Amino acid sequence: MQFERQVLVEASRQEVWGLLWDVPRVINCIPGCETAEEIEPYQRYRATVREKVGPFKVRIPLDIDILEHTAPQRLVAKASGREGKVQSHVKVEIDLTLVDVEPHVTELRLLANVAILGKLGTLGHSVIVRKGDDIVGQFADALQAELRKETG
Repeated sequence: MQFERQVLVEASRQEVWGLLWDVPRVINCIPGCETAEEIEPYQRYRATVREKVGPFKVRIPLDIDILEHTAPQRLVAKASGREGKVQSHVKVEIDLTLVDVEPHVTELRLLANVAILGKLGTLGHSVIVRKGDDIVGQFADALQAELRKETG
């Protein structure tokens, strides 16, 4: 499944870029993210996400690899993890681009390819797409709120 979203954020591209690499702050913006740690700066991370998808409550440990990063405009990463209770495997590839719109307005362009195997994958396309859209929207709102703390 592919998710594509553009969101305007009231902050400079540099401010948004800085927040994306600030692990303690960015986990506050990711819905369901319980923990995150830096394994190797700008290369490898680990996180645990808890979320309700359809009838399932899942807790997925994720290994995150940064495939490419060009400051302050583009970040490409892949994440994968297995959820044992519902016997599911999640793979996500994210391409995030930051574009200046105005001096203190940045467009965040998010393209995500998501593969879900196992019981979660049986939920059906519409349930997963709706959940994915909700998560992206919540992330954008939380990112904006976190940046307001910095400038406000």
